Amino acid sequence: MNRHSYLTPAALLLLLAAPAISSPAVASPSRQHDNTLDPAQFVEAVLVSNRDIKAEDEAHRAAVARINSAGALDDPMVSYTAAPETAGTPMGYRQSIAFSQAIPWPGVLSLRAHAATEEAGSAEYQLADTRLRLAAKARAAYADWYYVHQALAINTTDIALVEHLKSVTRAAYAAGQAPQQDVLRAELELLRLQNQALDLGRRETTVQAEINQLLDTLPDAPVAPPGDLPEPPIAANLETLTDAVLAQNPALKGSDKQISASRDRVQLAEDGFLPNFNIVAGDNQLMSPWQMQYTVGVAINIPIGAKHSGDLDEAHAKLNQSQQHYYAVRDRLLADLSQTYAAVKQLHGTIDLYDKQLVPVARLNLRAAEADYSSGSGDFTKLIEAEQQYLMVELERERARADYFTQFAALDYQSGGTIFADNQESVSP
Repeated sequence: MNRHSYLTPAALLLLLAAPAISSPAVASPSRQHDNTLDPAQFVEAVLVSNRDIKAEDEAHRAAVARINSAGALDDPMVSYTAAPETAGTPMGYRQSIAFSQAIPWPGVLSLRAHAATEEAGSAEYQLADTRLRLAAKARAAYADWYYVHQALAINTTDIALVEHLKSVTRAAYAAGQAPQQDVLRAELELLRLQNQALDLGRRETTVQAEINQLLDTLPDAPVAPPGDLPEPPIAANLETLTDAVLAQNPALKGSDKQISASRDRVQLAEDGFLPNFNIVAGDNQLMSPWQMQYTVGVAINIPIGAKHSGDLDEAHAKLNQSQQHYYAVRDRLLADLSQTYAAVKQLHGTIDLYDKQLVPVARLNLRAAEADYSSGSGDFTKLIEAEQQYLMVELERERARADYFTQFAALDYQSGGTIFADNQESVSP
């Protein structure tokens, strides 16, 4: 009897079934549950419940509310003066009342309102940027959630395979048909896979907490298993995406609005060297005769001193700051876009290589190693190595698919939401 005949037919059947069992189409937990986490619905839920968005929305509301006050006149003033010693005298109780209204130089109010409007626009774009950023983060978290479930499924299948091999080699060793080293090698591989399962379990908990944080709920709240990993649409060429960044990215557009507001602030600081007016009208009964009691007048300030120069210097500095911030945001976005686009192209090729060559070759290698061992011409170490290689290839393929989706999420953020603009995540490379 062949010294490896104990692996046939049971081990052979399990080994030949292993590629199918660990294939994402079969092993994915998402296909075993009706209640799965849908990526589009998950993103929508994050955009509804996340507190960062709520905070930015309130900041935008506050900025809009400032527009009316910025273009309004200051409250009028009323003053009252009395001469207490005149009470009870033949001349009667003497008192004075006056009203005054400050009026800035013509055009200042409209300039203030325009600056506030631009700042409100900047706040609105900041809100849009936060929404896009959190949508990208949610898609990346979903990709990690998908990957860790795929990895756990592959690990479970591999543990079942090695447990079977361990029981078979132990029986063969007891019968004197296999060396003890085969048993020990199977035991070591099983322990390695069990340790891998522990690490994957930790990663699952980490991603679960991240998902729950995005949903603004408790870190250990249950999260449904993932559904299928959507294949993102094919991205436009780099030139088109670059144009989209410059035209549509809300962080860049918000920074541009801030530059406009800063220019208005510079003009307001320059207008600070022009006088403001104060119109006054009153009834001054302290004066006599009565023709002198009714008064009207105007007062102006004299804009001298370091205050106005300091205001102007500060306004120029803030304008320069907002301009430099714009260029910094633009350069960062374009650099990130270039790197992300290169990663998308590389991962597209990587996934194609895994699908068409690496996975099939690793599967054939595993079958060949099993066949050699069953026939007596191979050894158990090579069989385990073939199993490890196949496991590694399967895991790397799923990691590449998850990373591919994550990079598309980054492209969507950088290009101002052009990738998932129709909220459909369905076509594939």
